Amino acid sequence: MSDLPLQTLSVDLDERAYLFPETRCLAQLKFSAKEHRYIQIDLLFSHNESRLPPSSLTLLYTDAKELCLRLVDAVYFAKTSNAITDTMHISITVAANGYILAVEDEAVEKRLYLSTGVIWRVCNALCKIVDIQSPVGSN
Repeated sequence: MSDLPLQTLSVDLDERAYLFPETRCLAQLKFSAKEHRYIQIDLLFSHNESRLPPSSLTLLYTDAKELCLRLVDAVYFAKTSNAITDTMHISITVAANGYILAVEDEAVEKRLYLSTGVIWRVCNALCKIVDIQSPVGSN
């Protein structure tokens, strides 16, 4: 089996999207439904003078589904939330100007800052890509 994406969705971000510790402004998030039931999120930089390799996160389908719920809860209730499973540790912090997603990735914490202007587009794209990966019910 190939590892090509089954489908890809992109979310354009505004000038208030950042990724740390890379210290980069982000231009876009690209969500890809991959074979073997996982979802990849590519974080595309708006500038990259230091020529860092692209940054991405890979989530299992079940983890991405849990993240959808926790992210929508955090946005609706304007309340900090956590998405924690055996393979994923993500905290979602509500801030005055947006949301901060702290992702533990290979013992390094990545912090993704997103403004209130884009958070619903991110929620919608994540939920849609999870739906693409959902098992098809039998007749």
